Parts: sequence; structure tokens; C-alpha cells
Amino acid sequence: MNEHSAVEAAYLTPRRESARCRLVPAPDRTVDAPTHPLLDLVAVHDEVSGRDLLRLSVRPLDGERVQDRARAFAALDNEILAGVRLARASHGPPPAELSRLVGYRDDPAEPFALLEPYRGEPLDAVLGRRLLFEEERAAFREGLFRALFWLQACDVVHRDIRPGTVRWDGGGGGVQVCGFTSATVAGVARESVGVGPWASHEQRAAVGRCDPRDDVWSAGLVLFQALSGHDVSGGGILPLDGHPGLAVQLEGVFAGEAEERPGAGELLARVSGAVPPHRAGVGDHLRQGRTRFRENRERKRLAAGWVPPDGDGSAPEGPAPRAPAAPAAGGPPPRAAAREEEPVGGAGRSGYVGLALLLVLMVAVSVALFLRFG
Repeated sequence: MNEHSAVEAAYLTPRRESARCRLVPAPDRTVDAPTHPLLDLVAVHDEVSGRDLLRLSVRPLDGERVQDRARAFAALDNEILAGVRLARASHGPPPAELSRLVGYRDDPAEPFALLEPYRGEPLDAVLGRRLLFEEERAAFREGLFRALFWLQACDVVHRDIRPGTVRWDGGGGGVQVCGFTSATVAGVARESVGVGPWASHEQRAAVGRCDPRDDVWSAGLVLFQALSGHDVSGGGILPLDGHPGLAVQLEGVFAGEAEERPGAGELLARVSGAVPPHRAGVGDHLRQGRTRFRENRERKRLAAGWVPPDGDGSAPEGPAPRAPAAPAAGGPPPRAAAREEEPVGGAGRSGYVGLALLLVLMVAVSVALFLRFG
């Protein structure tokens, strides 16, 4: 949309309620650059609801490669999927520490997402001017860990936590994590997402399966930079010895494997002494929506001109079906994956059930013959 146009459209809320909007540009409001180069993030005003919003969409075709545009559609889908999951698992609006999805249009021709305006400004912009004040530091630390806790509770892995996607509102709004264009669901195969040092090494190497503790690594670096003033972006060894109190709070955060790092609940308990209750097990009741969304994603890829390759792996893939990961040495066993469909053929579940009944019948007959004829 240009600065003079208006967009009228129907959209769905995160709870799949239909709504209409008439969006007009709001050029007097500044917004951040989107986290993907082929996405547009613009400030708009909805004349139907009277709300100021952000509109995230894929840029019009301008000679980009088909694969790049397909990835842009996937990035938009990630923002929507994460927003829907957080909204539907939160018993109401998501916590203030996370950006909020208002609605989305899942249309291959012109999909978009509507978001509430972000609060505050990116942390890297704040730190470019000043360090956090002493009275701000405890609130920043607790707010960041609370955001991680809610992501973990909803099985969402952000995969792009850094000073550009963590915001700070020094006027009392606190922390807000935004930019979910790289987000996925815990348990899917890792992809090479993010850049060092913010993304953990196993995430950058695409080893294993996504874990909420991938974000713990990233958030630990953000927190250290925010509270110590040390520029983490250059990499190298963190000077934890010079900040003993912070070192205690971040103990285990930079372990070599995700399974060895503390969860967000433990980190939150370290700094606040309490962890809020949450609803667990959100995967099953959202699976149907995820399946429908993946089908629409393929239609959007085809609308963008993408042709499925013959096994050359050049096309971006959507989230892989969840499967159990191999247990880490000494770690807890992985959660069992929910089955998406029953196997077909004689080795399916019905075949095993029939075989079990036959064995029980044979044992019963053997026992009866033994008792009768001794």
C-alpha cells in the first residue's frame, strides 16, 4: 500500500473470528525495519475499529528470485502462526512482554498480518545512547525472563532474540519481545537460522531439534549486554568474572547443549522467586489449524511462481512434523510426539491389535486344555 491508498479487507482474529478493516497509512508514525528484507512493516490506522496498527506483508514483486519470495511468505506465516499460538494459549491477550497479533489474512493473493503497535524502542537503539539506569535493570531482567517463560509454555521458539527484536520502554512499559518471522514450534528439526553470536551454535549448525532453551542462550547474551554494557556482538569470551552477581543469575545459560541449560521457569524463579502458572500441552488442539495453515502456505508458494523441485532441496520447507529426539546423555527422555496419521498396511495398529488378540486366545486355549487333561 502506498502513502495515499486505503485497503479494505476481511481478516480473521487469532481465534478465527471474522472481522473487517479499512486501513489507511499513518506516515507520521515511525516503525522499525522488518526482520526480513522482502517484508513491509507499515503503520496504519483502521477506520473500522479506530485502532492504530502495524501491517506486515510481502513486498510487491520486483524481480526477486522465486525462492526468496517463497521464504518471505514463510516468514510472514511464522509471524502469524506464533501470534495465533500465543493468543490461543494465553487465556486472553498474550502477556505484555510479547508482541500481539490482532488478525491476519491468509490469502495466497495478498496475505498480511495486523499487529498491535510495538512498545518502547529496540534495545540496541537504547544502548546506543545510554546504559539502563539502576532502577530499570531488575525490571528488564524479570521482563525478559517472563517473555521466555511464556514462549516456553506455548512451545514457541523465537530463534531470533537479539537487541533488535527485544524492546525497552523506560516509561513503565517494560520489556517486549517482537519480530516472530523466524519463530517455529519446539520439536521440529533445527534450521540454520540467525547469526552469531546471538543464535546458539547448534541452531546455526542446524543440528538436532528446536528447543525453547535455544532462546535461553540468545536472551542470556542480550541480558549480559544490557546490564554490563559489554558489546557482545563481536563475539569472544564474556567477562563474567567482572560481574559476579550476573554470573550467578546466568549460570548454565551458555552450556554447550540446549538440554544442559536452565529452562525459562528456573531463570524466572532465580530473579523473582516465583513462576506464574501456565497451561501446558497446547499442541493437540492447534494441530488442525497448523495443518490448514501449511496447506495455504503451499498455495502461496505456487502463487509466487515457485515450482516444487525434484528433490534438490532448494525450496524452503515448512515446519517438519514433530518427532521424538534422541535422548541426551543423562538428560530427561523426550516427550512423545502426537501421531498425525495411522500407518497403512498390515503393520499398522489394527494389525498389531489382531495379533495380540490371537495370542491371548491361544494362551487361554492352552490353559484350558492343561486344566482339563493335566
